[in-house]
Amino acid sequence: MNGSQRRDARSLIASLVGLLLLGSCAGHSTQNGGYPSGGSAGNATLGSPGGSGGIDEPSSGASSSAGAPEPGTMLPQFGCHAVASQQFDLAHMQPYSVSPEVSRAVDAALSTMSAAEKATQMLGVPVAAKDFTDINRSPDVTVAGLGTIRGYWYRNGDRGVNLSDGQPNRTSDGNDFATAFPAESLRAAAWDLDLEKRIGEAIGDEIAASLNNVALAPSMDIVRHPYWGRTQDSYGEDSYLIGRMASAFTVGVQEYVVACAKNFVANNIEKNRSAQNALMNEQTLREIYTRHFEMVVQDAGVGCIGAAYNQVNSQKSTQNAHLLRDILKGRPDRGGMGFQGFVISDWWGMPGDQNVLDERSTQKLTNEAVQAGLDIEVPWTLHFSAATLAHADPLSVDDAVRRVLTQKFRFATAYASDPWSPHAPSSSLSNSSITANADHEALAERAALEAAVLLRNGSEDQAVLPLTSAVKKIAVLGLDQQFKLVTSGWQHPCAVDPDTGYCHFVFATDAALGDRASGRVNVDPARAVGPFAGIAQAAGAERIVTRGSTVDAATDADAIVVVVGCTPGDEGEEFEIFEGGDRKSLDLPPGQNDFVESVLDLQKPTVIIVESGSIVNLPWLSHQNPNQATIWAGYGGQRGGAALGQLLFGAANFSGKMPLAWPTQATLDELPFKGTPEEGTRMGYFFGYREYDRRKAAGESVDLVFPFGHGESYSKFHYSHLQIPCERVTKDAIVDISVEIENTSEFDGDEVAMLFVEPPPKSAAITGDRPVKELKGFARVSVKAGQTVTAHLPLRIADLRRWEGDEEGRWLIDSGVYSLFVGKNADDAQSPTRGMLTVAAD
Repeated sequence: MNGSQRRDARSLIASLVGLLLLGSCAGHSTQNGGYPSGGSAGNATLGSPGGSGGIDEPSSGASSSAGAPEPGTMLPQFGCHAVASQQFDLAHMQPYSVSPEVSRAVDAALSTMSAAEKATQMLGVPVAAKDFTDINRSPDVTVAGLGTIRGYWYRNGDRGVNLSDGQPNRTSDGNDFATAFPAESLRAAAWDLDLEKRIGEAIGDEIAASLNNVALAPSMDIVRHPYWGRTQDSYGEDSYLIGRMASAFTVGVQEYVVACAKNFVANNIEKNRSAQNALMNEQTLREIYTRHFEMVVQDAGVGCIGAAYNQVNSQKSTQNAHLLRDILKGRPDRGGMGFQGFVISDWWGMPGDQNVLDERSTQKLTNEAVQAGLDIEVPWTLHFSAATLAHADPLSVDDAVRRVLTQKFRFATAYASDPWSPHAPSSSLSNSSITANADHEALAERAALEAAVLLRNGSEDQAVLPLTSAVKKIAVLGLDQQFKLVTSGWQHPCAVDPDTGYCHFVFATDAALGDRASGRVNVDPARAVGPFAGIAQAAGAERIVTRGSTVDAATDADAIVVVVGCTPGDEGEEFEIFEGGDRKSLDLPPGQNDFVESVLDLQKPTVIIVESGSIVNLPWLSHQNPNQATIWAGYGGQRGGAALGQLLFGAANFSGKMPLAWPTQATLDELPFKGTPEEGTRMGYFFGYREYDRRKAAGESVDLVFPFGHGESYSKFHYSHLQIPCERVTKDAIVDISVEIENTSEFDGDEVAMLFVEPPPKSAAITGDRPVKELKGFARVSVKAGQTVTAHLPLRIADLRRWEGDEEGRWLIDSGVYSLFVGKNADDAQSPTRGMLTVAAD
């Protein structure tokens, strides 16, 4: 191509980019698939453009029920109608689409670029320097005739923006502050898609303001076992809940920047994570470990997927063509997800880690990864380089470059002269920190407030919470625990003992921010609110609130609040602490249980607040002092203390519900966490509530502390009148299941209703496993005292699919009668909230 042709191409691309900036924002067009524009997406089908709905003729007055109802029970009534839903509407789902202008801009750029220039789009920064302070970008590249094409600039953003990793486009002043939201595992307990979308928007806003254009979020690894060190970076143990929450978050992020969902796939063990080998059959891989990624691909149009460190069935994820080509990028009509974005490695995620290999090995690994479907290697050019890519499969290289460029043009940030986002962010960068954003901080507080889980509240005869006006003096207690991080530069903002090098975490006063590794968020200490500060503020002038770290500090208190939990030295990402980030039991750190028992011995009203990534052992529940309440507060972020203060005094009501089943230690000991390096780790089809259901169905005893979805409230809710609008539906339907929820208490409150579906009896033709029941819908509703509201839990029939066969198998929906259960948690469903639905899949 001559100079004149290049200038013409550059002019064409510039005009197309101008059209993009005048049009709708990235990811919001539905021209090329997804749901019909205008109104609810209620009649769309998974993986296909705007379905017909598939609902058969209405059946007025008909009814059905699973099992034999008790005499006099009101049976569900039927009548077809459609209702807009937070589950399936265009506000919370944005199926992938690019405009014709984007496609033409990409075509024009590709026609202009040489083979060497194309290769630059797949690279990290040069390996020669091995500069660990510059590992979060793919370089800007000047292309003859086009100008400077901007690289991807990456920021971790699961719970806020990690600004403490250096970048050459800004200078750090050592603070690197941003808004710290609650960890994902806690936000999952809110079951609020609208809230999660708004958090995604806020984090995307701050990433764009910090001069970055890719959010390395959401984390979507499933919690197979609670010993995993990064449980805090997951939405829980259920694929459906993870997929729905991650999709809402992604839609929010992609108002501003590309979201990169991670880690694909089966990244569930931290210790020696790069060497882990996850072994599973095809059904388990499809239904359990990749299903939620399919949701974020098809329901949210995610622009990037991050390949995991580990092997899957003895093949490294970055080299795994079955994962990346067949499942992720494969055509939906052939069992694939139809992903059209780009795939990046995890940092040093290709074989060899950070080592520079010989030329022959480097070329071999490059060939494998490119053909498997890896599009960018980060952070260094250890394998991918202009030289190795020149000898890789040219069709695969062209496909990778097209994918990379498409997202740059889709988000209107392709050139170095472009803004960092299609929308101007509301946040701003001052030095190396995001200027305090009051709206984002209020959102962080709201998330902590909605998500905190009231596990137990006194006895049936006497509730401990909310604290009444009779409680005049409150002691907030917590131990001062030490922990040590490997890299001292990551310790901010903890106080470090100069003699020992250990950090100190004071549970009574410090804000629980969680892990301090790649997902860390630095917070301005003046704007962080820990438990003591939040409780003291909410207590008002008429109460006295004190703090301490000993039992003696509470001897004259009317009520005691004890804060316990884990530090970044107890659980987190593997390379952060000396022994790896996985737990060895559910026990809290030494001394904490004894501390709680000693406080309860005072026989005063006591509130125990647990700050952890997931479940822990709660031995104090059997203490002789019944006047106790326990709250799981997770890692509540910078405003977690303020939320707790409102909840304890009844200014707000508890509504969080656990995204995990809560087994006893004895039950958990029966479930192996990991195998051996030589044999790998068998990851079975059943775990979490699905495993406990399986055991119960087999007649085995199961000892749980709390079921999946457990969470108490100051309100009392009564469910009745399950409504199933159709007796019979086809595989393309979305059915509006509804139930009435009455608040029989004097407290206004929010309730989360859950829909579980039991498949038809397993026939001899089914070769794989079938669950007893699975979560397939949920709804969060506000119900005032004495009021009854209708909660809508839409059921997408396509979500009832199962995988039949091996790698050459297919997705099927079984025809037959499905039993529907609606309740407060996985173990709660009464006869009035049970029904049946016939699916005609053929």
